[in-house]
Amino acid sequence: MTRPIGFVGVGTMGKSMALNLVKRHYPVTVYDLNPEPVEELREFGAEPATTAQSCASNAEVVITMLPSSPHVEAAVLGADGVLDGMRPGTILIDMSTIDPLVTRSVSEKVARRGMRMLDAPVSGGAVGARDATLTIMVGGPTELFEECKPIFEAVGGNVVHCGEIGMGEVVKVVNNLIAGVSMAVVAEAFNIGVKAGADPKIMYDVVSKSSGSCWTLNHVLPYPGVLPESPADNDYAAGFMVDLMRKDLSLAMSAAKGLGAPAFLASVAHELFGVASNLGYGRRDMSAVKKALDALTAQG
Repeated sequence: MTRPIGFVGVGTMGKSMALNLVKRHYPVTVYDLNPEPVEELREFGAEPATTAQSCASNAEVVITMLPSSPHVEAAVLGADGVLDGMRPGTILIDMSTIDPLVTRSVSEKVARRGMRMLDAPVSGGAVGARDATLTIMVGGPTELFEECKPIFEAVGGNVVHCGEIGMGEVVKVVNNLIAGVSMAVVAEAFNIGVKAGADPKIMYDVVSKSSGSCWTLNHVLPYPGVLPESPADNDYAAGFMVDLMRKDLSLAMSAAKGLGAPAFLASVAHELFGVASNLGYGRRDMSAVKKALDALTAQG
């Protein structure tokens, strides 16, 4: 039997995820500061809510999918927030990518009110959210993970229990560090090749079958006319935004500092995504980091 779900945060990723839950016949109530996606989801059968609190009030499971740690703290712990609407026994699943220390702090406050929590950040971008093929990295008690697994399987294709609360976030930060650095280096390498006169299609044909092949090369190559459904062919329309990657690289750098570990490549990639953001591409797909390299490349 499907459980009533409250879904807070129905932006680029959350809207598709909520829609997939509706398609699986879950009763879904949705809330977002932006009313437009809420209205779109209403047309598919979701129930709109006017606050995060009301979104949570009739749910057995509340999912949050928000941009950053402060957004999660405000939506869950703030006035008219999720925690005020949840009843004892309700489960909170935070699918945002945030600081693991914030995850654990929120979890402690949730537990003090008689509720349970999992962290479950995702990877796979807008296409993965649309197609319900996301990889989901879950932190929290094993029995709670198993209880919620059908919900995860409604929105994702690869669901992994990573350990105690907060460990989903740790694994996600590691993943996005790799994705961010690889995105930056793919853009940098192709920029050099194109500047030297190489054809991007020929470079892709070679590199994709060689040791330089990687996920960012094969899914979000920042040159149009090479890949099907590439953001570069749609004015870098967001899948995973530049500003979100910049935020995730900041999380990786913060974690490294706390552990006394180096994060040299994270730092360089973070700066490059910062240049792209400052050029006005912060809300474009992360492959728009190419625009930073265009601006930094000598002309002539």
